[in-house]
Order: sequence, then C-alpha cells, then structure tokens
Amino acid sequence: MFSPNTLDFLSENRFQNSREWYRAHKAEYNAFVHVPLVEMVEALAPTLEQIDSRIITEPKTDKTISRIYRDMRRAHGDFYREEMWLSFKRDKHMFPRYPEFFFVFSPRGFFYGCGYYATPSDTMQCLRQMVVEDHPAYLAAQQVADNEPGFSLSGDVYKRSRFPDQPPKKRAWLDRRDICFMHSGDPITDLFAPDLAEKLASAFWRIKPVYDLCLQAEQAANELRMD
Repeated sequence: MFSPNTLDFLSENRFQNSREWYRAHKAEYNAFVHVPLVEMVEALAPTLEQIDSRIITEPKTDKTISRIYRDMRRAHGDFYREEMWLSFKRDKHMFPRYPEFFFVFSPRGFFYGCGYYATPSDTMQCLRQMVVEDHPAYLAAQQVADNEPGFSLSGDVYKRSRFPDQPPKKRAWLDRRDICFMHSGDPITDLFAPDLAEKLASAFWRIKPVYDLCLQAEQAANELRMD
C-alpha cells in the first residue's frame, strides 16, 4: 500500500514539472503511486459493488484512477499534479451526472466520502424537495449525518438562506448549491495506516444512505428531464 515514498514522489514530481524527469522516474511512480492505487481499487471493489452494482470498479486510468499528468492543452505550464484520487461512479457515458464515492490524497491533504463534484441544479431542486417533505431517503441520510463523527456536509452555500424557516439541520442541505459528504484527515497519519482499505470500505458502507439520497434525487431529476 502507500508509504512515505508515495508523497515524496508526488512532491518531487510536481516540483520538477518535467516530462524528462517523470520518464526517468516512472518506475517509482508505478511502485509508489500507481500500484497502491490499483490495490486500493481492488480492495474496495466488493463493497462498492454491493452498494451499487452499476458502479465501475475497474482499476483503469480515466475510469477510477486519476492521471498523474494534466491535459497539456490546458495545463498552463503545470504539467503534473501532486493530488491523486479514486472516483467510483456509474459509466459517465450512460450516467453523466450521477453521484460518486471518492478517495483523494496529496502531500497537503487527505479526504474521502460521497456526493457530487458539481451537483446539477435540477438534481439539487429534487433533493431539496425530498428534504422539505421528510422523504425516507433524506431521513436515513440525516441519521448518518447525525451519527458519523468526522464526516460533514460540504459544498458551496448560498449567502442568504432560501429556507429561513426550516430547522438548521435541514438548512445544512437546503442552502447548498452542491452536495458532498466527506471525512478529512492527515495525509501522513491516515494514508499510511495498515488497515486503510478496511476503514474506507467500512466508511463507504456506513454512508451509503447519503449516496442513496443523491441517487434518488438524480433519478427524480432525470424523470423531469424526460417529460
């Protein structure tokens, strides 16, 4: 799994920012970064497939594992990234706007959870309706939010509440432009833990109700789009 060499390589590769340096040290990238990421995908796959059988768990770049290099046409001189991630979601060609589970780390940060990178506005509208109406999926997700220490809702929040009469717990969902539920940690303390895969699998399973809420909101939005 991951080791101090993982973060050392990411830092140095980002600092060098050189194709030549990367090519000369690609064996280190494979050993310290890519192989541990593949191992993590394989360890998490059984749990994620139980959560949603349509989630892709193939350890291939662009499907679940981020690339080490940026799109050179848009990199503006910063060719290599020091932040790596795993993204577990349905096929983006068949389900382009569905929620995902994620695991992200760099020398500066470490976090994991589920939600959207950018929640579609009509999906958020459907999710808000489910919150206001105390839909069973929302109640299950709220119970998770109440009882999972270390996890918190995140995402852009409107400057002024659109639901000032709702209880604070509901406004935590209602006043957001995006929905993400995640746990932050220390890249050294957490990334090198020998039982990291087990911790992530257990956490993903426990926060499944939040994913289910997003999933049902997305499905409701899809039905409206088809009308």
